Amino acid sequence: MLFGKKQEKITVKGMSCSHCEQTVEKGLEGTEGVVKVKADSNTDSVVVYYKGNMPNMTVVRQKIVDLGYEPVGE
Repeated sequence: MLFGKKQEKITVKGMSCSHCEQTVEKGLEGTEGVVKVKADSNTDSVVVYYKGNMPNMTVVRQKIVDLGYEPVGE
């Protein structure tokens, strides 16, 4: 855990570089309940950090789709 925050990891296809990572991180900033986002194109993962209740992951996943990437799984 980062700074005592909870986290949720999402597998995301389509990220291939640091620019992609920055696009996802900036695109998810400001999402209700999200404290920080760390995207990693090498592992096809996005980690969403939050405090308290988990953010609406359906909203988070839809934002990832809107950014042009593909969240895998639920």
